[in-house]
Amino acid sequence: MIKRYIFFVISIIILFSCATQFTYYSNLKNLMSAENYTQADALIEENKLKEYGEKNALLYWMDKGAVLHYAGKYEESIFALTKAEKLAEDLYTKSISEEAATFLTSDSARSYAGEDFERIFINVFLALNYLLLEKYEDALVEARKVDHKLKTLQVDYSGKNVYKEDAFMRYLTGILYESQSEFNDSFVSYRKSIKEYTENKKIYHFEIPQDLLIRSLKVAKKLGFREEFEEINSNFKLNFNYNNTKYETDKGEVIVFFYNGFAPYKIDHYIEVTFGEGWAYVGSVKVEGDAQKDVQKAKQIARSIASNEQFLVAFPKFVPSENKVSYVIVDFYDSNQNKVLSQKSFLVEDIETIAIKNLEDRISKIRVKAIARAAIKYALSRAVSEKLTEKSDELSKWLVKKALQATATATEQADKRSWRTLPKEIQLITSTLTPGSYKAEISFYDKNNVLLQKKTIPNITIKPNKKTFFITRAYL
Repeated sequence: MIKRYIFFVISIIILFSCATQFTYYSNLKNLMSAENYTQADALIEENKLKEYGEKNALLYWMDKGAVLHYAGKYEESIFALTKAEKLAEDLYTKSISEEAATFLTSDSARSYAGEDFERIFINVFLALNYLLLEKYEDALVEARKVDHKLKTLQVDYSGKNVYKEDAFMRYLTGILYESQSEFNDSFVSYRKSIKEYTENKKIYHFEIPQDLLIRSLKVAKKLGFREEFEEINSNFKLNFNYNNTKYETDKGEVIVFFYNGFAPYKIDHYIEVTFGEGWAYVGSVKVEGDAQKDVQKAKQIARSIASNEQFLVAFPKFVPSENKVSYVIVDFYDSNQNKVLSQKSFLVEDIETIAIKNLEDRISKIRVKAIARAAIKYALSRAVSEKLTEKSDELSKWLVKKALQATATATEQADKRSWRTLPKEIQLITSTLTPGSYKAEISFYDKNNVLLQKKTIPNITIKPNKKTFFITRAYL
């Protein structure tokens, strides 16, 4: 009887811990939505041990790095994200051996090593930090790391993964090379970006950025690549004339990165599995250490369990965060307060879709492990219930059996950790302007073209043949 209450208490503790994590991120997002990044960073620090701890150290550094980036503290963000990058590499290496040794432990009880796409976006945001500090060579180093990591993923998934290339990073790399007048490398990057935006419609389901196409034409003309110019011009029906196209050097450019919303978060997705079906997965998993004894014990008990008995298994599933803002329009005013240009933002990176597709790439492996583990725990719970009810009546045996099964289900929750302070998506606003001083007024609209809020970026200085970068954020 006492053990039944112990199991009940354990279940309540697990459910309570999930609720506290939900409350923590709710509070963090509220501070970020108010653009109170100082308090948001303070909240992260305050909860370094309580909400993160050693198991979630990677999430701590990623969340901290993201908040500092939005706050414009790019050097501090670089420090945090560099810590995250090193830790992610160490954990990824350790997780392969740790997984077999701690097989019967819930995934959420192990150190969080990050999703594939999260490890890549550490370098994406490091590149953006360096770019905003005008450290373009350092930004290019991070871009090359993204390329290397994506190639490694293709090897790990035998080329069957959806997230093979990052079109936005290719696009951004082209802009970086262009800002350094390395036009040949810039054109190569633009061509690769166009190819990925065009071919990978599972992730890049939106319209290819016209700015990317026009940049590729102007750089092609600069290099004298007429054949490539005409190919892009014809394929995308741009109607540019090669002889009349000019690469302007007398004007400057402002590029605004617009981070919209919050990345998706994970929930438990439960399915019912029969014991016979679940037990078939046990032979396909590798275990080490003490877990081997438990598996052997479970195998002895499995023969006495009816194959049609059922248990629940939980898998992680990404669901979108609510978001009202659809796009922004930026109006530029000169020093005399005259509006000189108005530009609408365009989508370049859909992090939400990347997260969902990236998890789908590895969900089969997660399912095999989760079902096998749940089947083994189900068998072991049967042994415990028989031991506890040796001298009990049938009703007591039934109650203990159900209590143990409920406990096994409660402890077999999916690993719902993720980098929740990432944006849902990244949009760009690019504008070519005559050198001078400007003010930018940013208007945020929903999908029905209703104005939701406005922000202002004062004192933008545009220099000839130079790119100026800014970031803005929407949380609605």
